This record gives sequence, structure tokens and C-alpha cells, in this order.
Amino acid sequence: MKSSISEELEMKFPPIVLIKSDAKPEDAVSPKSGKGGCAMSFIAQTIAKRKTTCFGRENVTCGGVSAGFGWGDGFIDEDAIDFQASFLSCGAESAPDREEYIEKISGMAKPTREMFEHGERIYTDFETAKKGIKARPVYDSEDYVIFKGLENLKEGEIPDSVIFTANPIELTALVQINTSFRLKDTYLLTPQASGCQAIGCFTFRENESDNPKPVLSPIDFAGRSKMKHFIPNDYLMLSMPWKLFLKLEEASEKSVLQTGMWKRFTQQD
Repeated sequence: MKSSISEELEMKFPPIVLIKSDAKPEDAVSPKSGKGGCAMSFIAQTIAKRKTTCFGRENVTCGGVSAGFGWGDGFIDEDAIDFQASFLSCGAESAPDREEYIEKISGMAKPTREMFEHGERIYTDFETAKKGIKARPVYDSEDYVIFKGLENLKEGEIPDSVIFTANPIELTALVQINTSFRLKDTYLLTPQASGCQAIGCFTFRENESDNPKPVLSPIDFAGRSKMKHFIPNDYLMLSMPWKLFLKLEEASEKSVLQTGMWKRFTQQD
């Protein structure tokens, strides 16, 4: 399948899809078992190189990925949540027990240890971080999550998330098409979440809505740093449930993309 929006915009990176599955495709690139790391570097390869990538419960080492891909909340106990909340705020400075936190990160490699010591700082303080973590949408279903190009979607497959990767002008057009059939409320979501959670569990939650909205990401620099080798810094991702993707595709047929203003605008580049 192809996207008419992507073709009209002549997008450098056509959309990709996320599909939950209980079967692992043979041709997919996957992290080694127990060495999952950050999923965004693999997803970037699907976007840029059109490689099919796959993640399973057996190769996840990050609790954030578990939550993002729909494998529970990713935590074994309350202490694990406290550790994550400390890291997502100001690290050792935010930790309820600073000495215990320092001890837990002491065995990490120096760059990682320093990152955990200072914290990722996507939240201002420990309490806000913990509330944010506990507010994540939680699912627990299939054992695998598969990423592949929209063009490789098989007949009968229904994606759980469709992901555009867009530069500022492409994003402007997508946002305008998305708002062209709405009259009230928020049109776009920017959850304080990792990239994998934005395109995963936060998009899954929108599928439950009668009025789903697209999710903009990644707004976490840790995730973006894993994509830099494949995706230019000025690109963002816009993810959405399948039903919203189809609605945008239909709306795009009578949109700004057919106007002389759009054609004149793009000819100036």
C-alpha cells in the first residue's frame, strides 16, 4: 500500500507501520536477546532504509520500551519506578535516597553513569516524573512488535500505528489536513514520553477514541540521539491509529495540496 499524502508531498521518508503480532517474521532485524537497548535506532533503520525490524519481550532491557510496545508497565516493583522517576528528572539530585541511587548506577559505563547521575530532565522533579510514569497507558498483549514500510503491508494486515516522518513543511501540511475536519478540542498530542511510547502505547490509546488525534514525537533527546545517524535533526514523527490515517488520506484529496498556493509555495524551494 502507498500513501497518497506521502506521494503528493514527495516525502523523503514514506510512512512506516507498527504491527503487534504473536509471530516473529523471519526477515526482520532484531536486537540480540538481552541486549535490547534503545528501540529508536532500529526504528530509524526502518524509516530510512525500509528494513523490517522486530522487537520481542525476550530482547527488551528497557522498562520504557516494555510500556511503549504494550508489554505491561515495565517495572517489577515500586523501587524500580522510583529509580526511573529519579532518572527522568534530575538524577541523583532528585532521588529519594541519593546514596542508594548512586550505588545502583556505580557499575555503569562512565558515559551512561554520568547521564543517570545528572538525569534526563524531561520532568522538573521526582514527584512530577513519578506521576507521569504512572499515567502512561498500559497494555499487555502480543509478544512481538514489527515495524515495516507501509508499502510492505500485506493484504488483511491492520497496523496498530502508522508513523509519518516529516520535515517542517511536510509536518505543516499534515497538521493542516488533520485539523481540516475538526472544530474543537486539542488537535495534536505531545505527551512527555519516549519516542517508542509516543508511537506505541500513546497511539494505541488514541485508537480507543471516537475522535483520535495524532501524536508528535520524539520530544526526548535520548531517543532522538539514537536516530541521528539515519534521520536528519529537523525531522519529527507523527503517529496515528489506522482509522485516523485512512481519514487523513481521504481528507487530503480535497486539501491544501490541490491548491495553487501549495504549488507556488513548493516551487519556491
